[in-house]
Amino acid sequence: MALISMKNVTVKKQGKTLLNNLNWKVNKGENWVILGLNGSGKTTLLKLIMAEYWSTQGQVEVLNTRFGQGDIPNMRTKIGVVGSFIAERLPANMLAEKIVLTGKYKSSMLYKEYGETELNEARQMLTVIGGKHLLGHIYGSLSQGEKQLLLIARSLMEKPEIIILDEATSGLDLFAREKLLTQVEKISELPHAPTILYVTHHAEEITDKMSHILLLRRGEIVAQGPKKDIITPQVLENFYESPVNIISIDDKRFFIKPQA
Repeated sequence: MALISMKNVTVKKQGKTLLNNLNWKVNKGENWVILGLNGSGKTTLLKLIMAEYWSTQGQVEVLNTRFGQGDIPNMRTKIGVVGSFIAERLPANMLAEKIVLTGKYKSSMLYKEYGETELNEARQMLTVIGGKHLLGHIYGSLSQGEKQLLLIARSLMEKPEIIILDEATSGLDLFAREKLLTQVEKISELPHAPTILYVTHHAEEITDKMSHILLLRRGEIVAQGPKKDIITPQVLENFYESPVNIISIDDKRFFIKPQA
């Protein structure tokens, strides 16, 4: 079952081509890394998936909703998003579990009535993905990595079919990044695990739970498919337009660096 389908999709803004002739399909049960350097079109692709941008040509369908025909607002409720733009909207003086609970209402504030039942649901979600130690803490007092974990738990509150993690480790040090990546993997272990779209420009963040990779460069897809077919010297040298070395880390992760 295809959750995302793009056929011959091009996006142009002010005469500039941002995405060019994309053909891409994400099936249920697949977890994708969208890998691209700065300026590759990753943000534009995310905005396209969320129907914040519309294609200039081609056909886009997300969660059985064909753009231009289906119920876009309803589709958006089935997609969880974690990004820096959300973190900036949340009240610094709010408790961690209440931050998580805001995800149930798709708002940065708790504007609806709630009780211990709803708060316990939020506490359970945060606990399941490794954030139990954050319960009772004020959002503004947390580290960047801890805030990111709250945002992930928050995005899972409505049991989305797709979760988008946009540069989730941005601004984190080495140890905080590794801890967060371990916690991200717990998403795949949830009873109703969503499909993950993990957006990054760091190849070493491709974890064991990620099954597929899309390589995006200058608005075009260079390669896509199962991870084992993409993490090869030939594919990556073509993508980076330079010879690279692939270093295996515990047979689960990879570190890619230029050849000397």
